Parts: sequence; C-alpha cells; structure tokens
Amino acid sequence: MLHRHHVSRPVRNSNGTRDNNHNSMNDKKENNEEEETTASKSSMDTSSAISSGIDNKQVYHWKDGTPFELTRASVCTRTLSCEEEDIDALTTTTASTNDDVEDKAPKTSTEVTNKEEHVTSCTIRLMSEEEHLFETLIAAADAYENGIITVDNFENASLEKNSTSPTCVTPPPPGCHVSIRVAGGWVRDKILGSHSHDVDIALDTMSGVQFASIVQAYLHTLAQEGKIPKSQSNKKIGVISANPNQSKHLETATMKILNIECDFVNLRAEEVYEEHSRIPTQQTKQFGTPLEDALRRDFTVNSLFYNIRTKQVEDYTNRGLDDLLMHRMIVTPLDPHTTFHDDPLRVLRAIRFCVRYDLDLDTTLREAAMSKEVHHSLHIKVSRERVGKELEGMLTGKGAKPGRALDLITELKLAGSVFCFPPKDVKVSGTVLGHEYVGTEEELAHLREIGWEEARALLQLLPQAMEAHNDELHKIEEDQTHASNTTSSNNKHEPPSVVDIRLLHLAVFLLPFRHLLYIDKKGKEQSVVSYMIKESIKYKTKDISSVVALMDHADKMQTIIRTLRDVLEQSTNHEFPSELPQLCRLETGLLLRTTKDLWVSCLLMASVAEMRDVQSCGNNSVVKNGMDDVLQTSRETYRSILNLGLDKCWKVRPLLDGRQLIKSLDLPKGPLVGVYLDDQVRWMLQHPNGSKDECERHLWQRKREREGADEEEHEISRGISDGVCPSSPVKKGNSAEENEGRHFSKKMHVESMDLM
Repeated sequence: MLHRHHVSRPVRNSNGTRDNNHNSMNDKKENNEEEETTASKSSMDTSSAISSGIDNKQVYHWKDGTPFELTRASVCTRTLSCEEEDIDALTTTTASTNDDVEDKAPKTSTEVTNKEEHVTSCTIRLMSEEEHLFETLIAAADAYENGIITVDNFENASLEKNSTSPTCVTPPPPGCHVSIRVAGGWVRDKILGSHSHDVDIALDTMSGVQFASIVQAYLHTLAQEGKIPKSQSNKKIGVISANPNQSKHLETATMKILNIECDFVNLRAEEVYEEHSRIPTQQTKQFGTPLEDALRRDFTVNSLFYNIRTKQVEDYTNRGLDDLLMHRMIVTPLDPHTTFHDDPLRVLRAIRFCVRYDLDLDTTLREAAMSKEVHHSLHIKVSRERVGKELEGMLTGKGAKPGRALDLITELKLAGSVFCFPPKDVKVSGTVLGHEYVGTEEELAHLREIGWEEARALLQLLPQAMEAHNDELHKIEEDQTHASNTTSSNNKHEPPSVVDIRLLHLAVFLLPFRHLLYIDKKGKEQSVVSYMIKESIKYKTKDISSVVALMDHADKMQTIIRTLRDVLEQSTNHEFPSELPQLCRLETGLLLRTTKDLWVSCLLMASVAEMRDVQSCGNNSVVKNGMDDVLQTSRETYRSILNLGLDKCWKVRPLLDGRQLIKSLDLPKGPLVGVYLDDQVRWMLQHPNGSKDECERHLWQRKREREGADEEEHEISRGISDGVCPSSPVKKGNSAEENEGRHFSKKMHVESMDLM
C-alpha cells in the first residue's frame, strides 16, 4: 500500500502535545508570524548546535556563538500526514512552505520552489507484512493500556539476567500511553523507495525489553484464542546490553514478528558525562523525547520517524527530508564534534552512507572527521570488531563502491585509525616505497602518510584495469566454444576464475605496505598487512591468508607482465605470439598453482602496480602509451592463460601419484617423493599433452641426474674422482648396507636441492 505524506509544520503546546489546528498548509499561513522565527532558525543551523546543558532545559549554541534554549514549546517540527491513495507509482513531490500547495507535475523525484526550498510531501510503500506488523504492535499496546493483558515480571530468567536497564524488571502500570515510532534506516529507505529488512521501533514511555515482553504476551493471548498459530507466539526475546565504553548507549530487545526482524529501544535522552568518560552520570534521564532522540542520532537523514499510530513521518531536526531528497547531503543533527564524540564509529558510517546513497559530506562534518581528537577516539573507544563490520558495509552489499569508500577514508586521514599498525613497542622493519622504515615517531608517521597517499593513487588506477578485463570477460564468454577446444580436458568445463572485488580493493589499498614485517608474540616474523587485517579490522582467517597471498605474489606477477611487455615491444606487428614463451608458461603455471583462484585478482593488482610505475616516469604521451601497453599486456596474458588451459591447473591430477612414483622409480617413502611430484608438475605444465609413459621417462632421467650428482660429490669428497659422471641409474644393491647408503644419499640431497 502507498501512503502519500504532505508536509505541515505544527507548533508544540507547552505540554508537549501537537496543536492539531495547525496541521494544514492554509492554517500555517495565518500563524506564519508565530512560527517564523523558530522555524527559520531551526531549519538553518540545527546541525551546528552544541549541547552544553542538562536536565529538561537544553542550551545550544549556533555557529556565531549565540546560545538558545530548546524546549518542547519552542520546537517547530515538520510533520508529514498520511493519506492512503490508490496509485501505482512511487512519487515524491514538494511545494513552497509559504504558499498554498499547487498541483504540479514533478520533473524529478523532488521539486522545490525558488522562495524557500523544502520537501513537503513524499510517498511510502508499505508491504502487507509491514502493515500487519504495525497493526499487531498497536493492538498489543492498546491491550496493555486497557488492562487486557498484564506483564508483571520477566518470566524468562535469561532475559532478566541479560537486561541491564534498572526499570526493566517491572513494566510501567497499565493505562500508560505508548507512542510507537519506526526510526532510522527503515524510514530513510522507504522514502527512497527501497525495501528495508529490519524495523527499529522507538518507544517513549518504556524500554525496548518491556514493550517486547508486552508484544510477546499479546501474541500468546492470540494463540490461546486460536487467532494465530502457536508457532508465531513462541518467539524469544534477545537482549543486546548497553555498553557505553564502546559507545553502545541503549539496551536493545530483538524479536522476530511475522518473519520481520524487529529491534525495540526507548527514545534516547540527552546524556550527561563526567569529563573524559563515556559512562552517563546519574543526571541522565531514563527516557527521552522524540526531539532529544532525533538530535542524538548520527545524521539528519537517519533522524526521521514514522509514527505508526498517526501514520505520519516526523522530521524533528527540520531538515532530514531536505538533506535526503534535495540537498543530497550527510549532515549531523548537532555539531559533528558532539555527534562523533557520542560514537566515534559514526565518522565511518558517514562514509558508508555517503558512498551507498551517492550523497556528499557536509563541510563541517569533513572538518570534524579530519580532527585528531576524532581519530584518537575511533582508535581507542570503538572495538575493532565494530570497525571491521562498518568497513565490510562499505566494501560489500547493495550500492557498495569500495574504491570511493577507501578513497574517502584516506582523504579524511582515517586510514591509520582503521588499518592500525602494530603497537609502538613492537619492532617493525622493512621498506615503504623503497624507504627504510626507521626514524623518529614523526618520521615514521610521515612514511605511513606517504604510503596511504600511494594507496590512494593505486586505487584510482584500479577501475581502468578492471574495465579492460570486463571487456575481455565478455569476449571470452562469446568465444567460449572456441576457447574450450584449446583447454585441457581435465578442466575445460570449469568456469573461469572470478575476481573477489572486496579483497581486490583491500589488497590494492594495502599494497604500499607489503614489504613491512613485524615480530609477533611467538617470536615469528609476520607481515604488517596481516596484522592490519587480523587485529585492526578482525577479518576472517581466510581473508587474511588471501590478501597475504596476493601481497606475496604481486611482484612475481608484475615480473611476468614486464617480460610479456618486452615480447610485445620486440614483435614486428606489436602483437603477442600465438603461444607464451615456454619459460613464461612454466613460471606462470607455477604462480597460478600457488595463487589458485586468486590469480585473476593478482593479475589485476600487478597491472595496477605496473601502471603506477609507468605513470611515475615520463611525459604525458609516454605515460599514455605505456599505460595502454600495460593494459594490452594484461588482457593478452589473461586470454593466453585461459586458451592454454592454465586456469584451474592447480586442480589437474598428476599422471603418477605418490604410490606409483615409489614403485616406478624405486623410491623410499619420505620427502624424496615430494621432490619427484614437483618435477612431475613442472613437466606437465610444459607438456600439457604429454603421456604417462613420457612423464615416467622424464622422471627416470631426473633420477639418473640426481644420483649421478650424488656419486660425483661422494667421489670428490674421497679425493678419487675421475671426472666422469654415471649415465645410468644405480642398480639395486645386494646388501642392506648398500641400499641404506643409497637411500641415505637421496634423503640428504633433498635438503640442498633447488626446486626451481
């Protein structure tokens, strides 16, 4: 169902209730003088207000330093009243706040007038499940208010144990009116025409746990009356405890109702803190007003409420709709320093919303985000798990733009706070862009900053490399039939390896630090990049190993690209030969067997690194030609790898397994078998159409060469060498001593043998 909402600006009576005589646009014209001062001031600079008071009377300051008091009587809230209409399309229209609303066909999703720019109407599409959910919540609240259902104490012992709110054990008495509002992201997404999977319910007279218990009791009543299945009435309530030390300020109750995940929480009040502490003092009120809650929200676009009783969208900051639909801006309701002090993670959330909804960052927000105080708070006050989860939201999901998100992190000087280095007392060694990581703390900080700027430059080149390979992927799909004819029979039905966009961006971003190492608690040398991913953002072990593998092999892949660029430059027609050089084929195959499905990401990352090297040496024409050469080389390398059947080469089964090698080559069990398995892999990469017999003859030849070298070394050590190497395999001895000596020689040779 669609609900079209029209904006009105009702004033508040001194008792906090809405004056319904001011709900129409025509009535507003008669009361313009009464509301003009408050409305204009609220809409102008609400985001710059800084709270400096406590209790019920809040004192704020505008940018010019002028103080003002914010009380219920002085609040002018923009409210959108709901009208149900039978329409097929989602529409959002606006009209002037000083003139009558005129019927105009919107040219875009929002229209504004030249006199005063405000969004004055929007449409919300409710799913049938959501309508049913809201009706259930209202019915549960009404049943409790009328004394039809009662909730004395928690029946669930674990619920009482997990609850931290002092008033959660006993709910308020029946008859207490409950205003039920949907808050935050659900309202924002609905206004934008998107579906939201989670519903956050905000309550004004009781805690989230209390109201969830009431809803649970109401569902039990319906089940007993046979109105709903029992399976819908036995939903458990989860409790997420408040943790002010980690900027988790409110206890939250979670419950699944009608297959919709619901979070219940009370409206947040203005909190009072001791200096340098995030724990609220006793002066903090238990429940807040909608205005107080809206002002404590992270951004104005998330401060909107949908009142499910009145079916109205409430904009208490007086600019949430404008910032969302018209200004397209991320703005904080209060001064951004205050908002970020409440929860430093909000600075990362600002980047996520900015990128996902294609919004801009407010200038004052940018300045606050770049402050050292915010960086320090983010580093010490927010758990690394929360930082990692917020970063994951930037890199994945609908509307994610990982390149832009990481670029903004660097632009706002937040990279060092997100991707932390090991502690100062841990020794870090290596190089950053060729510079030794040594010096004073200021010099090391400068080196890190150079690295982050280089990371930003690399990210800007990644889209070109990806676009070049996107074109190639489309061509490969079109030519799949022809390509499969030249692919190994073992893997010709395997789809080409794909790119993990998330890990690719992360690896490219951290590439400047790939040569830095540190000593962990066990005394082992580890990559600093692995520390960043494991300790700073708490990613999974698989992600850590994948990124480290990309780092370890980026230089090898870049060497292959440079080798093939030389082949391209030496060719007469500036085109690749039909097949890769034999040595390059072997090295490429060995690299793919190590990187496995990450090889495409590794190729793209190496291409970016090579493009960056070209970019840093030469004039514009040289750079452009060099960049084009790198992209062409990267494309042709990708196509050649597929055509030559090297993709998925790590899945190709050996012609001779370990047992067959032991029997055919008369080998002892042990590490020597692995040596010949590696020999076999190399031979199969160079001879993709070779037979089992041919492979066995090659391995016998390798065995003769090794044993001949062993005999020669043994004779030289005795001083009786005649300079002639044996040319045939050593015959099986007749005694145990002879066999033991021969096997001992083979085992010793494993330690000194060069597999390359």
